[in-house]
Amino acid sequence: THETTHETTHATTHATTHATTHETTHATTHATTHATTHESTHATTHETTHATTHAT
Repeated sequence: THETTHETTHATTHATTHATTHETTHATTHATTHATTHESTHATTHETTHATTHAT
């Protein structure tokens, strides 16, 4: 009984920790990617608009 409880607790803890780490990593990566993409798009649009306006 003790061994079963120990193994179950260990497995649950491991699974929870793994899931949390995975989610955190995923969220961080997603946020970073999103921010980078957003900034690049914004900068490109801004520069293009500025150049077009200036040329005209």
